[in-house]
Amino acid sequence: MFKFRFRLSRLMPLLLALMLFGLMGCSDDDDGDSISSPISARERFELQPLGPIPYPPDNPPMQERISLGRFLFYDPILGGEFDASCATCHHPAFAFGDQRQLPVGVAGTGGLGPDRIPGNSSHTGDPVGLTPRNSPTIFNTAFNADETGEATYNGFFFWDGRVKSLEVQATKPITSRVEMRGDAYPGDDTQAGDDALDSVLARLRGIEEYVQRFAAAFPDENEQWQNGQRVHVVDSSTYGRAIASFERELVTRNSRYDRYVAGDDNALTGAELRGLELFHTKGKCAECHPGPMLSNFEFVVTGVQQEGPGKAVIPGDDCGREEHTMNPADRYAFRTPSLRNVELTPPYMHDGVLETLEQVVAFYNDGALPRHPEISNDELDELLPQPLGLTDSEMQDIVAFLKSLTDPGTQLSPFLTTVPDRVPSGLVPVLGLSAGPPPPGFPG
Repeated sequence: MFKFRFRLSRLMPLLLALMLFGLMGCSDDDDGDSISSPISARERFELQPLGPIPYPPDNPPMQERISLGRFLFYDPILGGEFDASCATCHHPAFAFGDQRQLPVGVAGTGGLGPDRIPGNSSHTGDPVGLTPRNSPTIFNTAFNADETGEATYNGFFFWDGRVKSLEVQATKPITSRVEMRGDAYPGDDTQAGDDALDSVLARLRGIEEYVQRFAAAFPDENEQWQNGQRVHVVDSSTYGRAIASFERELVTRNSRYDRYVAGDDNALTGAELRGLELFHTKGKCAECHPGPMLSNFEFVVTGVQQEGPGKAVIPGDDCGREEHTMNPADRYAFRTPSLRNVELTPPYMHDGVLETLEQVVAFYNDGALPRHPEISNDELDELLPQPLGLTDSEMQDIVAFLKSLTDPGTQLSPFLTTVPDRVPSGLVPVLGLSAGPPPPGFPG
């Protein structure tokens, strides 16, 4: 578990900002009045734009892979019961999240997002239930950081950081019963994981269009041999790289904040500029959410209350990173999320316990209250127990700034932000079969 520490390189701009804060004119209204200052917030806080996408050496951008990954992302053939895809919980209509407190994956009914209702497995009739953690957006995950805090193709994923890289992350949801596996493969998530992945790969190999698309996307791996046997081009590596190729292109760079960072002094309103100032000073937000991604990706104990089914270490509770490391020192520590597009991805925190941005800001302003009953001040990250003393108008300004981080893909091709009309399996994209077993002759 990582702890925050002041760094000298960030301390000097902070001190300068505090000295200059009294020099800035503040408007009482939110009509876009600018704030005058001897030095702009852009320079004082060393604001930087997103850089180039970091690509893995074995997964450079190729249109054939991106197109293949897009089909896979929306195809319910990946779901154990043919009724859930990646997009079930990461849909473009919800900024590639689902706007639910806790996701409903396999066996869900009623539609998508907030309308989706938990249901029963079509194989066993047993209730499937909720996914235990809030579904984060896929936007900008190309820039997830590793333990160094730097954006990399090998960054942390999931709230507990249990895997690194989009390529590995893409293989995991199909092994989870509540996300995509359902009861098609018996056993718990660990025992059924390999069976689920192998079965999905077998399904894909049985669909000629997918075989052709994999061959075109991975031409150098289409004729590989190992121990005298030809290795099929559809395997766990090519599968993960295909989906990652699509997800890695979902980068948004055109928020009002981005335009301000790029030099447009008129991009932010007066309220947003005041919020930006508070974000880096009195609100202490930038200590956890710095840099182009507005996150350092460290694992932090915020103390938020637990809701939902929980995980394994303590039944009914979610112990965060400890669920992966099995180290009690990591208990209740969760990965710090990016704040890009945060306006579009409510509710918030690992279990979606806070419904609005106003509630999130109030939680931190009150010294991380209301609190998980098992987390004391001493166990919280050291910056959090002390109330911030923000006024109501200051909290409103911070929320206004957070909303300036919104860009739902305005510069992206519609190809990347829309659901395909069809997928190679022939199933209905995203939702798949409405109920019941697959039809006779369907690949299994």
